[in-house]
Amino acid sequence: MTTRIGYAASVAPHFTLAARFGELLSRALALPRLWARRRHDRGALLQLDGHMLRDIGFDRAQVDEMTSRPFWRA
Repeated sequence: MTTRIGYAASVAPHFTLAARFGELLSRALALPRLWARRRHDRGALLQLDGHMLRDIGFDRAQVDEMTSRPFWRA
């Protein structure tokens, strides 16, 4: 004898409204941290001399181009 087990769609929803809201909130809170990290990293690059920049594979022109971008751009 075979017993069929059925699962209702409501038992395992893909995303609930709360999960979607949580994901949106998480992304919104992460964005300012990302921008702050970019500002910090770009400021640190400006402090390096030519020798240190060559050690990490950059030259002054690349650093000037990267640091001239607004903080919201990668």
